[in-house]
Amino acid sequence: MKLDIKNILDSYFRDNDGDDTCPVCIEDNGERPPLYAIASFIRQHNLTLSSSNLELAWEYICGGNTSLKNEIVGLSSAGRLDNAAAQELHDKHLRSDIGVQIDKILMEAIQHIRATTQTIDDGNKNAIECENNMIEQADSIRARSGDVDIAIQKLLDLSKLMVESTRENREQITETNKKLASLQNELEQARNEADVDQLTKLPNRRKFERTLDEVLEKLIQDGQPLVLAFVDIDHFKKINDTFGHECGDRVLKLVADELSSLTNSKCHTSRYGGEEFAIIFEDHDIEEVCKLVDACREGLARRELVDLESGNALGKVTFSAGVAQCLDSDTKRSILRKADLALYEAKSRGRNNVLTYANDL
Repeated sequence: MKLDIKNILDSYFRDNDGDDTCPVCIEDNGERPPLYAIASFIRQHNLTLSSSNLELAWEYICGGNTSLKNEIVGLSSAGRLDNAAAQELHDKHLRSDIGVQIDKILMEAIQHIRATTQTIDDGNKNAIECENNMIEQADSIRARSGDVDIAIQKLLDLSKLMVESTRENREQITETNKKLASLQNELEQARNEADVDQLTKLPNRRKFERTLDEVLEKLIQDGQPLVLAFVDIDHFKKINDTFGHECGDRVLKLVADELSSLTNSKCHTSRYGGEEFAIIFEDHDIEEVCKLVDACREGLARRELVDLESGNALGKVTFSAGVAQCLDSDTKRSILRKADLALYEAKSRGRNNVLTYANDL
């Protein structure tokens, strides 16, 4: 029978305040298994019973991740190990990103195909060289056919068969090589398509997450400045409700085109989800980023839009944006939160504006 540990612990915490007797925390010999320590850890820090907190507690009690344990000890000693801190620790040390796993599998498959293709090419070249040598030797023996006995003639016939067989094999290898090359192209195309939002053709959230990780790594290693902006189309639900989802899709593509004008090797624009976009700026200061995003906002807000398919006047479409500078002390989670808070404040102040994150938000 499979025990529902979460429900058992939940019942324990609910019904046994101050009582250390947990129904699954005592072995027959009276010793306490790791589950007791995990339950105590959850209660000590007043953590919610989520799968990530249980996994974090298990790793702390039973695992071998020294770095994680040291961070937990430090936060616990300072009295700062709450649910938010626990989630950051889980994301940092234990999270298994399916997108990263897919990337790894695809890249390994592509590398394997490339290696196999190279092996086939090398074998093909060797076979051609062998074939040419055999033909030369056969021609040399034929030139002295009067001195050749029956055994040598049979050897020549065998050589011819080998040459013919080699040619057939080479044709098969060539065909297999073409199929492998085609498969490689399909895999690479599939990987690229998995990173693209099909409506706006911008990089999707999966690609954004990976790019943000890469840029944060540059910040850690080189001190390269990083600014993150969240952009959200104002009153987008009203556009959908009034003019229909197809019109809403066209508005999304319009805003995406406007924002993609910022994109270059140091600026990465993505569709974050729904009517929200995320822009990563490398080597930009926050004032410069605000000017760039605000210029996009003003350019869009000046336009009087008409839905060409229906002829309906949409009026003005605007967006709000929140901008945050990533500091050395920031984590991925904290910089996302700062940009999101700035966006929320921009919405609260009437929309159609760009605001930077401030500590009092």
